[in-house]
Amino acid sequence: MNTPLFLALSTERRSRIYLLTAAEGSPPAALEQVTTLADSATAAAALVQHLNSSVSSGDRSSVEDYLTDLPEAVALACRRALERAASSVGLPAVPSDLPVVREFFATSPDEIVEHLQSGITLGLQFLVTNESLPDDVRLKATLFGDEMEVPYTPSPQWLPAPNGAPLLDRTYPSEDDLLDVFRDPVWETFVSRAYWLWVQEEDDPDSASATIVVEHFDQLIDDSNVFLRFAAEDDSDTEARGPLSPRNRFELYITLLAMTADLDTLLSDWGEDVDSVVRDDMPLTVLAQPREWWVPMRDAADRLFTAARTGALHDLEPRTVGEEVLIALATRTSYVEWGRDTADLMGVTAKFNSLPTDPEWDGKYEEILPHLVGDVDVEMLWDRRLDGIEDPEDPTNAFLLMGDFRPAAWHDVLDGTAEDVDSAED
Repeated sequence: MNTPLFLALSTERRSRIYLLTAAEGSPPAALEQVTTLADSATAAAALVQHLNSSVSSGDRSSVEDYLTDLPEAVALACRRALERAASSVGLPAVPSDLPVVREFFATSPDEIVEHLQSGITLGLQFLVTNESLPDDVRLKATLFGDEMEVPYTPSPQWLPAPNGAPLLDRTYPSEDDLLDVFRDPVWETFVSRAYWLWVQEEDDPDSASATIVVEHFDQLIDDSNVFLRFAAEDDSDTEARGPLSPRNRFELYITLLAMTADLDTLLSDWGEDVDSVVRDDMPLTVLAQPREWWVPMRDAADRLFTAARTGALHDLEPRTVGEEVLIALATRTSYVEWGRDTADLMGVTAKFNSLPTDPEWDGKYEEILPHLVGDVDVEMLWDRRLDGIEDPEDPTNAFLLMGDFRPAAWHDVLDGTAEDVDSAED
């Protein structure tokens, strides 16, 4: 079992916090710097004590209370390190005494759901992972000949993270939600897994409930398969996809990826003198918004770049004003050039050049926003001659029936979008 340990090295002026992970019997240990504190050694020691206590107990309530009084960037770095530390504590990937009954690649999400539910009914451990194959990313299922039971913990980490990758998201869906879980395109983008196990009740270790766990990690599936999706046929005909040709869609994807990374850096270094291309290019009305306002903007960029990779118009259509703004930026010439520079850094320009061409649409990035939204009203937010147009009571706004484009409404789901329709059906 891995043993994570936080420690502090202090000088008269500052203290550095480190995370040490040492796999038993597998030296050398890994040591990484977490953050720097401009505080006394006593303050650093107190932080380290809270961090280590959280890892050993699995209860993060105390350390969260302590982190609220620290600079946001320091608190964020500590939270990420706690996730990495938690990822190295837990059971082996699969207990060695669990015999493998069957391994197979599923042909559809429905097949995975059927087998997972059968495993729960029969009391057989079932593990779902995603693997990169020569022409696709597929769901791999492993059925074991026994079950697993674990004690209750308020901050669960029952299986270690693959290759120590930071955790992006962990959910506990019901059996009724499983089909939507395995249809999520994140399975084709990030390393992911799902499994079920018996979790003992908090106050009654003699009782346990079947718990389904779905985890996504901050590690991309093989980028060659990510790339192949752009050469494959999408779910619409050529006329319906319009300007979202394979090449345009790839450039939109890579540009949104760069924008997501830019916004992620903005949030990570908030409070410091950090440059952000995306924030600086936003309409003046939102430049002074607090950090919590920018979090859903980063999440929106992340959702759109994943949708651009899968190519489904249903998912790529902007669902909020904020998402419309992100698409408007991503299709500017300067942003397309930024995306191309990013592609060069990633070493995928040659692959991009091999994508099929579409003489009618390739390079017509300005057509993408109206194709997805139906209008380009959002671009008027940058026109300083139209000061106040974001307000629904503005005469020009009212005449054009634009709606509420004020910063407070940027993250509200727009009427008639895919998410709004889905919510109405539910």
